[in-house]
Amino acid sequence: MRARFWGLERILLALFVASGFAGLIYQSIWSHYLGLTLGHAAYAQTLVLGIFMGGMALGAWLVSRWGIRWQRLIFAYAMVELAIGVAGLAFHPVFQAYTHLSQDLVYPALQSVPGVRTWQWVTAALLIAPQSILLGMTFPLMSGGYLRVAPRADGEILGGLYFTNSIGAAFGALVATFALLPWVGMPGAITIAGLVNLMVGVLSWLVSRRADVQVSASAPPPPAVPEMEGEQRPETRAS
Repeated sequence: MRARFWGLERILLALFVASGFAGLIYQSIWSHYLGLTLGHAAYAQTLVLGIFMGGMALGAWLVSRWGIRWQRLIFAYAMVELAIGVAGLAFHPVFQAYTHLSQDLVYPALQSVPGVRTWQWVTAALLIAPQSILLGMTFPLMSGGYLRVAPRADGEILGGLYFTNSIGAAFGALVATFALLPWVGMPGAITIAGLVNLMVGVLSWLVSRRADVQVSASAPPPPAVPEMEGEQRPETRAS
């Protein structure tokens, strides 16, 4: 079975490297965006870290709660990656609209420092919470789908996924800070991350079409129901 699915495994590992790469671009760039809202980089980094880690934990819990009933985990992973990509592409326009709304309508209407601060912190958290939850769903979905491809290599699979995702995340943080921000700025960086997620989603969907068929074909047939001792077969009764 290892030889049969080895090509799919390598593709899935490569896709998870790209997913980790995009995820840390988001975390790095969100801090810059929310710094414009909260007025201080330290506040923004604290909020991004808290929402990012909390959202990922919630996303993983949701998959653990409901994902066991899903038959096509790699397909579900592909849909989550596509949703992350769409949210990434929409983030900058949404942030611009949110900024105009806050400055033109909300701040003048609140007319109090505590009210403005509450609005800033709550809405800044809501801007990144949905994507953080979706990002948290990627690892359990990928690991569950991967284990169905190679069910006898669970330790190797989980270790390999952690390693590849961490490598991608490390490169994502470095590239976002030292290459993308100076080159294309915040809008360009987050757009690139969104395009990476869309690419991962499309390729994962293509892989899922093959993996789901092969996993279904290799699944053992359901055990036959044993006959009770002395029970006659239906054709015997009919005769």
